[in-house]
Amino acid sequence: MKIAAGMFYHEANSFNPDLVQKEDFVYCEGEEVIKRLYASEVFQRENAEIVPLIYAATLPNGIVDKDAYTYYADRILSILSENKDVDGVFLHLHGSMEVNELGSGEYHLVKSVRDLLGDDVIIGLCLDAHANTDPRLPALVNAMRNYRTVPHQDQDVTEKAVAEHMVDCIKNHKKTIPQFVRLPYAIHPEKALGEAWPLSAIFQKLNELERMEEVAIATLGIGMIWCDCASLATNVAVTPAEERYTDRAMELARELADYVYSFRDSFEFEQLPLSPREAVRHSISCKESPVFVSDSGDNTTGGAVGDHTVMLREYLECSDYNGKRVVVTTVWDEKAVEHCMRYNEGDRITVSIGKDYDDNTRAVTINGVLKKKGSLYGFMGNEKQAVGKAVTITAGPVDVVITDRPGSFITVGHFEGAGLNISDYHVIVVKQGYLFPELREISELSILALTPGATHQLVENLEYKNIIPPVYPLRYAGKE
Repeated sequence: MKIAAGMFYHEANSFNPDLVQKEDFVYCEGEEVIKRLYASEVFQRENAEIVPLIYAATLPNGIVDKDAYTYYADRILSILSENKDVDGVFLHLHGSMEVNELGSGEYHLVKSVRDLLGDDVIIGLCLDAHANTDPRLPALVNAMRNYRTVPHQDQDVTEKAVAEHMVDCIKNHKKTIPQFVRLPYAIHPEKALGEAWPLSAIFQKLNELERMEEVAIATLGIGMIWCDCASLATNVAVTPAEERYTDRAMELARELADYVYSFRDSFEFEQLPLSPREAVRHSISCKESPVFVSDSGDNTTGGAVGDHTVMLREYLECSDYNGKRVVVTTVWDEKAVEHCMRYNEGDRITVSIGKDYDDNTRAVTINGVLKKKGSLYGFMGNEKQAVGKAVTITAGPVDVVITDRPGSFITVGHFEGAGLNISDYHVIVVKQGYLFPELREISELSILALTPGATHQLVENLEYKNIIPPVYPLRYAGKE
């Protein structure tokens, strides 16, 4: 058994104007790819020969530049062209990689793989829970499963489930095809948490379906609501256990779609939603500690730019901090970081923070102390890898972390990498929507600051020009 395996992962936000370039990806080839994929354990157990493709992943951001996509896609195809005798291809993708001038990166990549290798090769996909799956994609593969946790903690389980079905197909000469249904609806990602109803009920339904003899995999793609594209929609798929169950799998997929759609008005914010100013006042006056405040409109884990100074300015304008220590993370301003790197920790420093190209990025001058020079750690598989620089400035009771590339402190380790002790703070501002697991565990109160930006939470007020309506509750503003 010979299987090629790799990862090409990016979540695109079309409301972020920046194009994602080749150098934005964390990249590796060779044996390191095999080490980074959980699916490898399944293939190694079968004594399969694993052909490493590539590992390329980046923080959610804007649409991918066509040249950047082509560079990595061509590398995958080049390796496969030298290994056309593979029995299977495992790909860990996102499902919402929109490419400039091209559309769905996942569809075009998988179609190229299928065209190159033919119909006999088994293809399995591991996808993010927030995939905007192109309706043309499932027919090209033999197994497909999205993460089943939000926040995401089951990449290992998902990869292994896909790998197990791929092995079954190869050993028993099966050619199953996932049966796919696109809903006329998009679940709001910040309102859909895996441990909260109704998403918990939907995940339970998937588990029940997978206990049926006819079903190998049942899956849900919540969708990426901030990517204005033709494939934006919540979606479901059921992969039959064998080809003879294909019709039954489609019946079950339609029933599952109806079940998911029945909850369309049931999702609510788990966090306390407040205006930016109200979020500041409440976080400082409340008894709970620590309080996490999500700068939700500039949520880099949802593809926002990460350079807004809205929450920083709000906290700096406070006159009474009620004895609280505040840290504002992370404002992307590479020029400010470069300026700070000329100084030593403990030095008095004057620095302008903010790129100042619109009201959301308005610059603010801080006279303070250079507290720490540290590292910015990565995202989703790269949480312990330094991907940039992080500098912390102290201005009275407020610390601000500035970085030389977009980022988000999604673990305690991210604070430690920057040289900070998270327990020193009563109020912690992060570029997130829902809190990531480690932060949720220590949070006594979580506030969703309804800030402006590429991940603006009131999505019904946004204009969508490229979706295929209806996609409830989104407003179509394109050509009729």
